[in-house]
Amino acid sequence: MKPKTRLLTLLLLMITGISSFAQNNLSPKYDERVELLSVVFRLAQSPEYINNTVKTHADATDKYFSKYSNHEVVKLTKKLRKKNGVSFDAVMSMAIHLEIKNGSVYFNPQLNKDGLDDRWGNYADEFVLALRRFYQESNFNAFYKANQQMYDLACEHFQIVSNEIKTGWFEEFFGYKPKGQYHIVVGLLHRGNYGPKYETKSGEENIYSILSAYKIDSTGYPVFEKYQKGTLVHEFCHSFCNPLGDKYYPDMKSKASDLFTSVSSLMRRQAYGSAKTMIYEILVRASTIRYFEDNGASKEVVKKLINTEKANGFLWIDELYAALERYSSNRTKYHTLDDFMPEIVKVQNNLIADDLLSEFKSNCPKIIRTSLKQQTKNVSTALKEIIIEYDKPMASYGISDKGKQPKMDLEWQNEERTLLCIKVELKPKTKYLLHFHPPFNVDKKGFPLQDSFELDFTTGE
Repeated sequence: MKPKTRLLTLLLLMITGISSFAQNNLSPKYDERVELLSVVFRLAQSPEYINNTVKTHADATDKYFSKYSNHEVVKLTKKLRKKNGVSFDAVMSMAIHLEIKNGSVYFNPQLNKDGLDDRWGNYADEFVLALRRFYQESNFNAFYKANQQMYDLACEHFQIVSNEIKTGWFEEFFGYKPKGQYHIVVGLLHRGNYGPKYETKSGEENIYSILSAYKIDSTGYPVFEKYQKGTLVHEFCHSFCNPLGDKYYPDMKSKASDLFTSVSSLMRRQAYGSAKTMIYEILVRASTIRYFEDNGASKEVVKKLINTEKANGFLWIDELYAALERYSSNRTKYHTLDDFMPEIVKVQNNLIADDLLSEFKSNCPKIIRTSLKQQTKNVSTALKEIIIEYDKPMASYGISDKGKQPKMDLEWQNEERTLLCIKVELKPKTKYLLHFHPPFNVDKKGFPLQDSFELDFTTGE
């Protein structure tokens, strides 16, 4: 778990178990369609679909399917990823639009194809035909049935999370009740989490939260924690927020593009490659925080959650959250969040991107001193520790794996957590690089390091 993730985890743990909304017990499921698409994109070497946390299952998958690595559907997947950017949530959008029946794979005839992610373009039919052949030629269902015990255990272990979710909140906050159902799907082969939905031709709407596994127990089976309900809420919110982003994006596009440009590196680091995606995410993240406040989170926790999202690059989430508070206080006027969206558009369009970025950076911590200067040469191998000083109390520290690192142990040297001691074991004639990555180095208010910091040095004889 990365340092910043630890901070968010602690915040979510603080609010676990507090609730004022009716609880709906949702049973997590394992979905053959999700597993099928995950296997295909794993074979295509898509990083976001290579999750080896549950090693026994990952190894079993590779052993069974390795001989299909050059199958036509894998080749087509690589082409679509490169040409159209078919990856991440586009994959799960396809998964939930499929039907597996009588040993074959089809588009679900009850669904509207226009609900499929746009990145599939004109290749959707060709892909499904190739996928069908892969499913049949690999005898995929035999693999799926053989691993049923693992799937069942994963779902059983995830129940601790799904029991925490109050679906009534979504209907109350967004102002309408979906005609269909909520679905929780657990996956073992994909990384990241997804919140797709589909709508049937009769107007029934089904909302998904597709979660991955990142932790195992001593026996190698996946386990989950209550704090992961934050992710579950986030993914469900996508089904409500993304359509609003689509509807109002034409009115937000110009300013959203300016805002995206100012934080594009932060956005792309999180696989958010466009201004529209950023709009989806900021609406989802503000709504998720609202879920926790409405279910008993303190103002202090809410502020820290907001700052955490600012650290992720969502610079106007303060202004958006204040707008959502106005919305919640005026529900007789605004029956749905859709009714209130023109006000959110006004809030965004009145922002000045440069001012937001300057304010954000002024809140970020900096490294102000190092006991060893950058680019020092002939450093003695007798050196046993390096001191790093931050200008603000820190919640987390972290050094990325960029460059060669010495064997080291890190610990805070003072109670305020402004002095970090790095105990090192150095080898002669070696060039080292300690790269302090902003998302790993977060202060106690949730703000990341202002800029990347690199401490490079070379040892002598």
